[in-house]
Amino acid sequence: MTDNLIATDKPLTPEVQQILSAILDTLIPASDDGVMPSAGKLDLMAHLKANDADFLQTLPEVVSWFDADFARQTEDARHALLTQFSEAQPELFDPLLHHAYQCYYQDDQVLIGIGSKAGPPFPQGNALEPGDLSLLDPVLQGDHKYRS
Repeated sequence: MTDNLIATDKPLTPEVQQILSAILDTLIPASDDGVMPSAGKLDLMAHLKANDADFLQTLPEVVSWFDADFARQTEDARHALLTQFSEAQPELFDPLLHHAYQCYYQDDQVLIGIGSKAGPPFPQGNALEPGDLSLLDPVLQGDHKYRS
């Protein structure tokens, strides 16, 4: 893979994107009833651009572990190859898995599918009574030494 692919708005070639989608679909497959999408259907690239551009630079190295046939293999075969990859390259696999989960469980369709509301849990923030410091009572009464 060449570094200049990352500098564009469409950083991954169609073949690389197909492999990445198959990786993500293997990590988090769609539900049988179609309610929950697979992770490959979500926009991991936008998530990475917003949250971890450094890992975005690493994606070509991740995908390079898999050949073009990976996307055409059975789910069991892909799972076995991903397991091998996770054991051989945890420094690449672990952040990929983290970002796949993070992207997945922030998606509105997924949130609705698991019975939650779409969007952030506190869109207007947490309401606290002005001057109410009772939330600090357990800290002040404990044996903990905090900065004062």
